[in-house]
Amino acid sequence: MPRTAERWEARAQEERVARAALRFLRARARLDELIAMSASAGGVPFSAVNEFVESDLFELKEDCHALFRNHDIGDDEDDELTPAMLFDILVGSLFHQMMKVKENSYQVERYGPKYAALRRALRGPNPPEGGDVFVRKGQQIIQRARRALAQDLRYAVDLFSEAAAVLRNVLIETRDNPLLVRTLLDNRDVVEAVYGAHGLDVLLREMFDGRPAAALTAAAGDLYEGGWYERARDLCKRARSLEPKNKHAAQLLRKINAAAHAHLS
Repeated sequence: MPRTAERWEARAQEERVARAALRFLRARARLDELIAMSASAGGVPFSAVNEFVESDLFELKEDCHALFRNHDIGDDEDDELTPAMLFDILVGSLFHQMMKVKENSYQVERYGPKYAALRRALRGPNPPEGGDVFVRKGQQIIQRARRALAQDLRYAVDLFSEAAAVLRNVLIETRDNPLLVRTLLDNRDVVEAVYGAHGLDVLLREMFDGRPAAALTAAAGDLYEGGWYERARDLCKRARSLEPKNKHAAQLLRKINAAAHAHLS
């Protein structure tokens, strides 16, 4: 059936929501990589954190603002803070928190070696006049930057955890978006990197009132409409294995098989 202009716009909105959710999950998994890198290298490489902030987090922040920020919170005393609005606020806070990590990483990486070189020069035959004062001040600056870097990174982890918890509620509210369900199913690895082993299964049960088969049939129906018959058939079979008496899955499977047969003919 041809899509109307309204349906095209609705589909575009579904794509934006699915993209924002996936970007967040990937960013959270990427943060773990940065933390592991920091542990092995003794600090967060500036190039890595700069790319993370200016690419991953900036695009995520812009997506969330466009999707969820309808107006300024607090303009109306009767405003209700929805999970989507709270998620947007947390993502914005995350971006600015990681900007602090980026700035401190820059100081440690770029200025730390300069102060170390000056300290070595002071032990040479012609030490620069007044260099000891610069070294002492420089060491204090770098020490503060190192402490702030570790503290700000820990706070960023806390913010990510809070945002991940709120995202669960956003996903529940947007469960009628079949493309979102497909995105979660297609990215099990990153979902479980954030929510733990079997995290996808738990998430789908939360979203669909304890019936993950409903999630599978929703995604299968969307795939069927797009002509992706094999993938749709696989999801329907998985749904029926979870709920053998699921009439919707059985009916959809018959439609998929008929469409696939007609396509081959």
